[in-house]
Amino acid sequence: MTAAPGTPSPQTPPPQDTVAQAAGTPDRPQPYSELGLTTEEYVRIAGMLGRRPTDAELAIYSVMWSEHCSYKSSRVHLRQFAEKAPRTAALLAGIGQNAGVVDIGQGYAVTFKLESHNHPSYVEPFQGAATGVGGIVRDILAMGARPVAVMDALRFGPADAPDTRRVLPGVVGGISFYGNCLGLPNIGGELAFDPCYAGNPLVNALCLGVMRHEDLKLAAATGPGNAVVLIGAKTGPDGIGGASVLASASFGGAAAGGEGAERSKRPSVQVGDPFKEKLLIECCLELYAAGLVLGIQDLGAAGVACATTELAAGGGAGVGMRVRLDAVPLRDATLGPAEILMSESQERMMAVVEPAGLERFMSICARWDVEATVIGEVTATGRLEMSWHGDVVVDIPPRSAADEGPLYQRPAARPPGQQELQDDDPSRLARAGTADELRKTLLAVLGSADAADKTWVTDQYDHYVRGETVLAMPQDAGLIRVDEHTSLGVALAVDGNGRYCLLDP
Repeated sequence: MTAAPGTPSPQTPPPQDTVAQAAGTPDRPQPYSELGLTTEEYVRIAGMLGRRPTDAELAIYSVMWSEHCSYKSSRVHLRQFAEKAPRTAALLAGIGQNAGVVDIGQGYAVTFKLESHNHPSYVEPFQGAATGVGGIVRDILAMGARPVAVMDALRFGPADAPDTRRVLPGVVGGISFYGNCLGLPNIGGELAFDPCYAGNPLVNALCLGVMRHEDLKLAAATGPGNAVVLIGAKTGPDGIGGASVLASASFGGAAAGGEGAERSKRPSVQVGDPFKEKLLIECCLELYAAGLVLGIQDLGAAGVACATTELAAGGGAGVGMRVRLDAVPLRDATLGPAEILMSESQERMMAVVEPAGLERFMSICARWDVEATVIGEVTATGRLEMSWHGDVVVDIPPRSAADEGPLYQRPAARPPGQQELQDDDPSRLARAGTADELRKTLLAVLGSADAADKTWVTDQYDHYVRGETVLAMPQDAGLIRVDEHTSLGVALAVDGNGRYCLLDP
């Protein structure tokens, strides 16, 4: 069959929006608002670049400047934790890194992080929660540590609400599936119900890792000429735009050569494969032990866009990166540059490797059946440059995307009824209630879903796999033995009281 005139052959990549074209077509409309950017933000991006962004560059800024990645509305408040925290030599890595690392003596350190996967778990409970576990485990792995345990903190609407019955079983199943398949004990957590979480569940996953001090790894690209290697799963269409919004049909068409009207929207929730992640964990730990990794970053929210910008920005002034997007291994050959950059496919890591160690690096990956592909190299240009079949589609300062997103001081006002809540005196219940009323109140509290036994959930998790668990639920904290040759251990608990925030946000 002969292709219609003007139709690219399967071997010919569809035309893309290049840097040169962007400079020559300043007025070409772009769907920045559909990607979560405001007009002011889009104008700012164009001003920084001295031209309109290409479609691929717009994809990078849309995800890196999203609330999820840049915390543009909450960073002004959250940064107080770093500013007000006491300085201590025990803190080996803190805010700004993939996870916190704390010295526990005898050359050992623990690293841990708690992260939410709320909305994905509402949209698709099983995969949303499962990939929340997978993502937090990779954050710990990216610090150079072996993941040793997980925990979870969950909040749902009323226990008897129809939507809770839809969401809760899937969330619990996803947490159990991914953690159990990885062989990580779930040593604790919490489960609470309240009407305020109806339609907006909170699904938080924690991972604990153990490491030696010298094993610490950071997300920084160093050394011009060093290879940038993508390892793990192939990149697919799952999760595209998950960190901001789904790519619009017009943007998808531009990214794929004008086929947007014929292509269905991509799913916004990632799909996980814990067995592939288990291989990735063991592969990375062997690569670390061999001294072959100079810098590493996991690929979660914002995928390749996040890993490349953060690695390059982490290298400091003058560090850049040159990446060939057409070298990225794909599960879907129709993906264009923008979609590759925004894909949140799971079980992927990006490493910086010296050329001299590249052959051994690749052989270790092959032994673990983990795909590894050189997609670029570190440069001294201070620019993040990306090409697609020889055409330059990205040329930006990496810090502009990774560290220099907008920062907003949003207006704040006391919620209606706030003062009435704070003025209320709980002792009035004892003064006003009769003995029978107080008895009914006590029975209502004891019979509530919050006070009920939670083993129907926690029994679905493996608490003792790996053989290092000393204590687990229903104890007040989980306790993990760090090393069989020392007396070191670490106890962890997650606990929250949403009523504190209700009383005084």
